[in-house]
Amino acid sequence: MDVSQKEAKDSLNQIQDAATYTRKTITASYDSGLLIMWGLICIAAFLGTHFFHNWAGYIWWVLSGAGVVLTFLVVRHQFRQANPTKTPAAERIGWRIFWFWTLLFVYIFVWLSVLAPVKDLQMNAFIITVIMFAYVVTGLWFRSYHMLWLGIVVTCTTLVGYYLIPVGYYCLWMATTAGGAILGTGLYTRFFWK
Repeated sequence: MDVSQKEAKDSLNQIQDAATYTRKTITASYDSGLLIMWGLICIAAFLGTHFFHNWAGYIWWVLSGAGVVLTFLVVRHQFRQANPTKTPAAERIGWRIFWFWTLLFVYIFVWLSVLAPVKDLQMNAFIITVIMFAYVVTGLWFRSYHMLWLGIVVTCTTLVGYYLIPVGYYCLWMATTAGGAILGTGLYTRFFWK
């Protein structure tokens, strides 16, 4: 059976389209809920910090801690539901992601102890940009380009907020740009990628 070059190209394009559709569907099912949750946490934490500055540390610890616990529970539930027969490769990737994020946060605390930022704003911008770097790396590793662009955009808005926005408005800026971008990405992938 002879296959023309055009038929072969059409077949390859159909396979690529199916792979892209599958990747987007998986992202919409798994990533979107976590992005929505973390977007809402960022918005709440930044607004809480703006309006209750004396409680900022507690606000961030409580909301971030709740987010970490919820993320772990959601991912664990998704992994069990999606993989009734656990494959070693999927388990290894899941554990690598878990250890990547765990070690990233350990290193954030190490770097903070070494750098000893003198301003809360400086510490916040540092933590946000490190986490966004992890989004960029994740986007590159898994070809999840929405994560790559989200990381780049939020890094840029954080730098604009840090260097150009008056200190009194930084948290409002970050609630709308960082929290809004994360929430918006989650909502977009949830409703438009299925």
